[in-house]
Amino acid sequence: MMRNYLQLGCFLTLMIAVVVSVVTSLPTWFGGHLGGYRLIVHMMASGVVVILLPMYTVLRWGESLRNQIGTSLEPIAFWTMVVFGFLTIGSMFICMLPIAGTGTQREMIDLHGWLGAVLAIAVVLNLVLYRKRIAAS
Repeated sequence: MMRNYLQLGCFLTLMIAVVVSVVTSLPTWFGGHLGGYRLIVHMMASGVVVILLPMYTVLRWGESLRNQIGTSLEPIAFWTMVVFGFLTIGSMFICMLPIAGTGTQREMIDLHGWLGAVLAIAVVLNLVLYRKRIAAS
């Protein structure tokens, strides 16, 4: 029972952090720049994602593998969120290492944006499927 509440709290907080990350990055989708307070808020939300994504994955892993509750789309949505979440985190991590040149860093930042967009879609899909599962029970 407590695990379910912890799982729900992790997911809801993770979802809010992803929404904040998407909202703060919206101007960059149209050629804008991510800087100032928007960058600070984006980085704070990213820190939440970096901490809660592994935690939520561990809390949900056993359930996801054992109980294929709901539709067959639910495990796919979960693993898509996990994989693209870690890829989004990793793409920015590579930019922070002193191994990539300016061109590579720019490419990784673009990749980070696309991976983050897929992560956001996967989070929304997980929310929709979670609500369906709760409504069905």
